[in-house]
Amino acid sequence: MLKVKLEDFSPVGLVDKKIILPLLLGNDIFFCDYSFANLFMWGDIFKTRWLFLEDRLWIYNGYDDLMLMPVGKALTLPGLIAVSDMLLREGKSGNFVLVDQDFVKDNASLGDFFHVTIDVDNGDYIYSSQKLVDLAGNKLHKKRNLINQFLALYPDHKCLPLQASDLGACLELSEKWCRMRTCLEADFDHETSALKRALGHFSALELQGLKISLGGEMAAFSVFSQLSSNMADVHFEKFAPEIKGSGQVINWETAKFLSAKYKYINREQDLGIQGLRQAKKSYDPEYIVSAYFLERKK
Repeated sequence: MLKVKLEDFSPVGLVDKKIILPLLLGNDIFFCDYSFANLFMWGDIFKTRWLFLEDRLWIYNGYDDLMLMPVGKALTLPGLIAVSDMLLREGKSGNFVLVDQDFVKDNASLGDFFHVTIDVDNGDYIYSSQKLVDLAGNKLHKKRNLINQFLALYPDHKCLPLQASDLGACLELSEKWCRMRTCLEADFDHETSALKRALGHFSALELQGLKISLGGEMAAFSVFSQLSSNMADVHFEKFAPEIKGSGQVINWETAKFLSAKYKYINREQDLGIQGLRQAKKSYDPEYIVSAYFLERKK
């Protein structure tokens, strides 16, 4: 019987990278929620805690009161129920997220204990890196046109590596983007905190990024890291909305940079926000990976 106890979980710290990151990369995880950079950047906000026990990495989101499906040794249905029971005894929901399709298919009696639904709002958008570079076909015709217009209007623009010292410019640009977008819907205050943590620990988190510079002023930026052996995760991407084509150019430059090493790019979730969903679908993803949500029956 699994002896997982919530009291044994710890907050995610930088020192934990040497344990957590090899586990995630070794299991070729492709959900952005498991990215070590995300676990750390958003850790204080989501009250993320972790535990490695019996060849499994457990991650608990205290803000939403959710246990992520563990990474590592395969979990049995009795084991999952035992951990859910433990959470219930602790006064928690006993709910699980990021449960894969095979687990649901292989455990027909799962519905006796949980309400089983596909978590569409938290599906990851996965793109072909090369497709985002080529932008071929009618579906991406508008993207190509906007990039060409930007290149014609700003022939002296520069695409440069992002530095930790760019934090101030990134925050200023993010706030400008926020004023012209749906900040409250996108929970911008939380994103600002995560961005500060990302650039404050840029090297330690093994993050990389690009920035588009116009006359010394930042017009767009992106922040990304390795997610698996053939996939990168774009954590942040912001641009000046008043500069036509800046959003398409930073997306394109990021894809060009990443395509040399990664076949796929994870551009994370739309969180059920219609504008974000439309924007992500407009780039014609290869697929959207949606896992299952298990809500414990009381």
